[in-house]
Amino acid sequence: MDAKKLAMVLAILALLPVFVVLFVDAIYAEPKYEDFCNSSRYYYPEKVGVNCTAMAYDARVDQCYRDGGFAEFKYDEDGCQLGFDSCNYCGKEHNEATSKYNRNVFFIILPVGLVIVLIGIYLTIDYIGAGLMFAGLITMFYATLRYFSELSKLGRALIILAELLLIMWIGYRKISGKEDKPTRKSKARKRK
Repeated sequence: MDAKKLAMVLAILALLPVFVVLFVDAIYAEPKYEDFCNSSRYYYPEKVGVNCTAMAYDARVDQCYRDGGFAEFKYDEDGCQLGFDSCNYCGKEHNEATSKYNRNVFFIILPVGLVIVLIGIYLTIDYIGAGLMFAGLITMFYATLRYFSELSKLGRALIILAELLLIMWIGYRKISGKEDKPTRKSKARKRK
């Protein structure tokens, strides 16, 4: 492969996955922490020179943290904690929304990557087809990474197995398949 074709493969390999990810992000935005949690209300520093008394133990605080929330407290005008006020689950809600978003992105981007790979397999211009195949695989890899931590151990193994089988099929279909098929040049050489 000459330098121009290699440059084309590398350009497709780099730009197409970035385009897919940015396009999906533009039409389907990721949940923002600020939409769930207003961080300005959580901490009230003590005034300089004020001596606050320690707050008594409250089991509701421990329960709040065990449930995935964080405790909010009542404060006096000097910034001293008066006691437990409520349990805020905004962080937990944000994590749940982000988890759902990552799952949806996985199911959007993975098929797009697969289609890109298939187009690359059947494209007759080899260097563009190779670039598309690499770009499709990287796109699929990105989709997998987005959702990987949310999957069970078995789910992770099955997704990686499916992608490995796909790569092996591509190798068989695109690389081995070409070596097995006689070309016009190889037929002409055999005649001589």
